[in-house]
Amino acid sequence: LTHSFIFVTFPGLCTEGLYRVSGNKTDQDNIQKQFDQDHNIDLVAMDVTVNAVAGALKAFFADLPEPLIPYSLNPELVEAAKMMDKTERLNSLKEIVKKFPSVNYEVFKYIITHLNRVSQQSKTNLMTADNLSICFWPTLMRPDFENRETLSTTKLNQSVIESFIQQCQFFFYNGDIVEPFIPGTPQPLPPNAGQMVEPLVPLQLPPPLQPQLIQPQLQSNPLGIM
Repeated sequence: LTHSFIFVTFPGLCTEGLYRVSGNKTDQDNIQKQFDQDHNIDLVAMDVTVNAVAGALKAFFADLPEPLIPYSLNPELVEAAKMMDKTERLNSLKEIVKKFPSVNYEVFKYIITHLNRVSQQSKTNLMTADNLSICFWPTLMRPDFENRETLSTTKLNQSVIESFIQQCQFFFYNGDIVEPFIPGTPQPLPPNAGQMVEPLVPLQLPPPLQPQLIQPQLQSNPLGIM
């Protein structure tokens, strides 16, 4: 996962339509097969596109037996998203994300930090927090689209992921609530900006990490991280 995220970030951060434009399906499947055999795959040597790697990342999380965001917390997230007061809504979401199993929390934090970086380049890649949330909320929350209630809360679910992306520093790095980023508008940096977002460092993901081998119980370390 770390290799893939870093590959997408450098040099793919400014790729137009990142995570929205589909990559070559054959390359994507090959990446997944190679990853199952060796987690230290060399994506540069494989000569694949950024979009193919991005597609493989989304497919990995979509194939997990259980979604990264626990089903049990979905009702709480939806209720929080309904709050009209912005500060109250974000504080409620912050308390809910603390209820994630520790492994889910750390991986979710890593993904959201990455997506926040992508959104900061939206003037070039055209992927705002809104666009990214549209691409990722079904993968991270895994809704049952045959359920009528799910269809009625689609926008709320998307807004939850959008809030996490926009307010990444607030949720995970003790930062302040910020105004949504508008492409092309200079954003003033707070005094502690250098400490607000951690660098993309290895997540320490030992094998086995294949989705088909991950235990479905969220409380039992679903991503296999020690």
